[in-house]
Amino acid sequence: MAEPLKILIVGAGIGGLTTASALARIGAQVVVIDDKPEISVAGVGFGLRINGLRAVREIGLLERVLEMGHPAPGISNYDSDGNLLSTMSYGTEDEGLPGCVTMSRIAFLELAAKHALDNGCTFRMSTTVSDITQDDDTAVVTFSGGDTGDFDLVLGFDGLNSQIRRDYFGEKHAARPVGGVAWRVGLPNRRKIMQPIICQGHGGKIMLTPLSEDTMYMVLTVAEEGRPRYDAANMAQIMHDRAVALTGGAEFLADALEDVRHAENVAYTPYSTVWVPYPWFRGRVMIMGDAAHTMTPYLGSGAAMSIEDGVVLAQELAQDQSLLDAQLNFMKRRLPRVRAVHDRSIESMLEEFDSVTPEAYRARIEHLRRDEPIANEYANRLLRMPY
Repeated sequence: MAEPLKILIVGAGIGGLTTASALARIGAQVVVIDDKPEISVAGVGFGLRINGLRAVREIGLLERVLEMGHPAPGISNYDSDGNLLSTMSYGTEDEGLPGCVTMSRIAFLELAAKHALDNGCTFRMSTTVSDITQDDDTAVVTFSGGDTGDFDLVLGFDGLNSQIRRDYFGEKHAARPVGGVAWRVGLPNRRKIMQPIICQGHGGKIMLTPLSEDTMYMVLTVAEEGRPRYDAANMAQIMHDRAVALTGGAEFLADALEDVRHAENVAYTPYSTVWVPYPWFRGRVMIMGDAAHTMTPYLGSGAAMSIEDGVVLAQELAQDQSLLDAQLNFMKRRLPRVRAVHDRSIESMLEEFDSVTPEAYRARIEHLRRDEPIANEYANRLLRMPY
């Protein structure tokens, strides 16, 4: 009987934690390390569409996700004055799954961490990789504390600014700014909205997404060159002022914008992307998730792509084949799918930002009224394709 695979996962984020469970469920011995002292994540909320829900079903988390999340059947587009432009579905409920479920990021992360522990994974926090030495049979990892461990595979799920990518794939694949930023904040769901709504403004948008009957989160996205730093004490007022500028001071979202002024949890994130070309492995060291393919969140599938990575790798490692064949088959399945989602997410962002002048804004409104539902259906079908 073959010895169980020993796998090190670098990064205890959404992708790393779900992959830990996927691998443990095929019998691997999994160690997860993270440079932070405890499980944490930036951001407020996120959604999983049917591809992400399929993936969490594979690792045994679907029931809990459906319990903690909020089903969102579709999304409605409005202009800055509150006129409804179009309502788009997240697709039919294939396989009995909702089209999309929105939820708290930290709640999902805590759930995924507990699930990994329950599946027998080991965690080491405040720990990084100092060195990796490979041969034909193993990867010897030296940790920041000076101790070492032997592993069959090392997976870099360490995100946008991945150390594993930098050290083993080179600086040429560093994250690149794409000219957009997001302001995020958790707010009371005073409107009792049941599905996301988008308000297209002049040069960006405001999106409200319910997390429950009582809470929601707001995302404001605009084009912004450079990487300005803002005083944390002024973040709420800055976000409020950006939103008012987008809407032209219209009354449509005035109540939610007033809540922003008094919020204490505003987060500011410049958008950057990463694309590492084939292959995502160097011997027994692989990068996955945002370390290999950070994308803008315009198809709502950045996290889902990371979860899919782990599920597909586990499926390939469970087959009777060599590690190299498993890696090659993983790349064959993942590369074209992730590339399509990655590129479409950037295209969608740039289309949204091209709405600053009155003429461009009117053209964008017509697009949302007539053409965006078709573009959305393309995204639905893309995400529904097998992974």
